[in-house]
Amino acid sequence: MARTPVAQLRLNMTLKKQPFLLRDKIVTTTRVGNPMLRVTLADRTGTVAGVMFDVPAHVADSLAVGSGVEVTGKVGEFREQLQVSLERIVPADLPNLDEFLPTARRPIEEMQAELDARLADITQPDLARLLASILGDEDTYQAYTHAPAAKVNHHACIGGLLEHTLAVARIVLTACDLYPELDHDLVLTVALLHDLGKIRAYDPVSFQLTEEGILWTHLYMGASAVEHAIDALPGFSQELRLRVVHAILSHHGRLEHGSPVVPSTLEAIVLHYADNLDGDARGAIDQMARMPVDGGAFTDRSMMHDTRIYRGSADWPEGSDANEGSAGQPSLW
Repeated sequence: MARTPVAQLRLNMTLKKQPFLLRDKIVTTTRVGNPMLRVTLADRTGTVAGVMFDVPAHVADSLAVGSGVEVTGKVGEFREQLQVSLERIVPADLPNLDEFLPTARRPIEEMQAELDARLADITQPDLARLLASILGDEDTYQAYTHAPAAKVNHHACIGGLLEHTLAVARIVLTACDLYPELDHDLVLTVALLHDLGKIRAYDPVSFQLTEEGILWTHLYMGASAVEHAIDALPGFSQELRLRVVHAILSHHGRLEHGSPVVPSTLEAIVLHYADNLDGDARGAIDQMARMPVDGGAFTDRSMMHDTRIYRGSADWPEGSDANEGSAGQPSLW
């Protein structure tokens, strides 16, 4: 039987021995105390929840997050979301893992070429040495260019970290044209390094946070890696050390968002907003993409944005000007 991609699952569809990547699993209990297994099943087209009631302990224990599973069950609905009612779930080999891992929209080789060009743009000697010492390591370079940027919210895919990083770099370079007071090499360097810690914070297959990622956060791990790299570079400017590490630690912007300090330099301020802009915009794009074409004008509630994203009315006739006000401007009413 041919495999049915997640994106093609529909209500009441029956699944028989369908392979998926197990992205997450939780063993809990029902209100009456019976064991219940909740899983997230994935392939490169998306994810879908699954549930099994009265699950035997040996079944749940046999399943490893980040590995393959074979599923039999029926596609139902829970809280207006598709959910597979599992009759059977067992470990399974996935011969071609690429079929089950979402990838960045841009080819990785193309993005690697852009990254290399950005690195060549850095002329300040200490910053050039720092970037070369970190990304010149082949293992680090491969992890950096293939890692996901998140578990779910934005750029949750192979190459997602690089795709996000390059977008942030483009935004800060545009800011350099607007604000000549910005230090070009410094703001580009911190844009390229701000999420370095994510190569250790997220599992490269399951996209789950690692133990380090949970306990230390990617901000600390990135700042720590950069500090260690600087320590190995004789004569590195202490002023640049302060500014680079500060920008990495503060790029979430607020203490309640995980930064131990708020942005206190011009470059750190610009980095924070560039990071937010790309993350929020791509998160909204991904939220809209997860909805079926006939899913209505609004998406489901986005936890990232704390609202539903408006996709627009689908009932305007093709070529209609109903969505435009005078002088071709969008109508507010």
